[in-house]
Amino acid sequence: MKILYSLILIIFISSLVYGQNGAQLIVVPYHEQDICAGFDEMTAKQREAIDEISSQLKQKGFQTASFTAVMRKFKSKGGCDTHNPNKMLKEVLESAKSTYYIVVESEFQETGEGNYVNLNVSVYQADNDELITYESAQSDKEYISNERSLTRNAFLKIVDATANYLSPSFANTQATKPTTNEQKIKVNLISEVDFNLPKTRMQNPDAVAVVIGNANYTKTKTVDFALNDAFIVKKYLVEVLGFKEGNILYKEDALKSDFEVLFGVKDNPKGKLNNSIKQGKSDVFIFYSGHGAPGLKDKEGYFVPVDCDPQYIELGGYSTDVFYKNLAQIKAKSVTIVLDACFSGVELYENISPIRIKTKGILGVIDGVLLTSSFSDEVSCWYNEKGHGMFSYFFLKAIHQFNADFDEDKKLTFNEIHHYIADITEGLPYYARRLHGIEQNPTLQGNNTYKVWIEGDK
Repeated sequence: MKILYSLILIIFISSLVYGQNGAQLIVVPYHEQDICAGFDEMTAKQREAIDEISSQLKQKGFQTASFTAVMRKFKSKGGCDTHNPNKMLKEVLESAKSTYYIVVESEFQETGEGNYVNLNVSVYQADNDELITYESAQSDKEYISNERSLTRNAFLKIVDATANYLSPSFANTQATKPTTNEQKIKVNLISEVDFNLPKTRMQNPDAVAVVIGNANYTKTKTVDFALNDAFIVKKYLVEVLGFKEGNILYKEDALKSDFEVLFGVKDNPKGKLNNSIKQGKSDVFIFYSGHGAPGLKDKEGYFVPVDCDPQYIELGGYSTDVFYKNLAQIKAKSVTIVLDACFSGVELYENISPIRIKTKGILGVIDGVLLTSSFSDEVSCWYNEKGHGMFSYFFLKAIHQFNADFDEDKKLTFNEIHHYIADITEGLPYYARRLHGIEQNPTLQGNNTYKVWIEGDK
């Protein structure tokens, strides 16, 4: 038996600084037509979820306020105008002196394996409704009907990630506003591939993933959409491919030490990835969006950590040669790598011709697949309108609504995905040439590219 219902909440945050002075939170039920009706129709379970989320945020240092009190005051002044729900929402935000609001979708399910709650949390800027970040989590399955307990379990998995985005500086405090060069790129989702993900019944509880988005570089130019790429790939892994969220090693703005901890160092592959897999049972998936670069002396490829000086890439970068050799030594069931990065050097070094790096790639990895954004001497570009790397966008679009399912069998192989991305009239090569005037051609290699990677509901 399956019980399914949806609860949507909005959290409003006033103009106090998180961490030092706290931030006022108002948790309310959201009604897409009428926030007043949402207030009037609140159920006991909705109130429990509101109380629980408020409690967890309060423990993080936020000051919480009463939504009931705000709404009563709002209604007493005749603020409810059912013909203008957007105006009502804005007026409630202004009444609460809110700077952000968070939409939380809660879904309770009862299954034979136990009951659980799914949470999707979206943080928005109140003045312009800009999406700041999105977090999702699933509670552990338990044979209980206490939704408050399940909500707590799920929210605790994402409360830190959510709170990290709720620490702005404001003009009406003594804190200093960040200067322009201190402004950090954050997740901002705008593309159709970011929403309405395809439905599958896939479950892969032993699979392990590493997802890295490097955007905020300290010694070279930023990569504007790398966090969007990584964030949504993680979402696809959980919601489409059935990965457990706890098995995804997710890192934004990775340092060199992060690469070494995750993948190991030369002659020692026993990093966090190696130690996270079940030998012979775990499928491994790795995604990277950010800068790559060639060594100017050794002509080998390097991932560029955000703290790396590209002029000293052989010292500060993470070698792709070490990366592939270490992956060849872990005892995974399969290894799939997707890279949205170019290694030609044109993006980082001035006045040089593209350099073709020396690499054997995935060839040493048993049951391995490698999908890259471009040839090694090409530049990887961005799709500004979609808020993603050009390659990442078409990679996601291939999966989204099963667009790459050319034989309509509701199954996707990497050959199909690559064929979709590489289409010379509708895919990445055409749009890279049309929008940026460059040649960019995705590559695919490996010994199992025909294996079904995604299987949808028939």
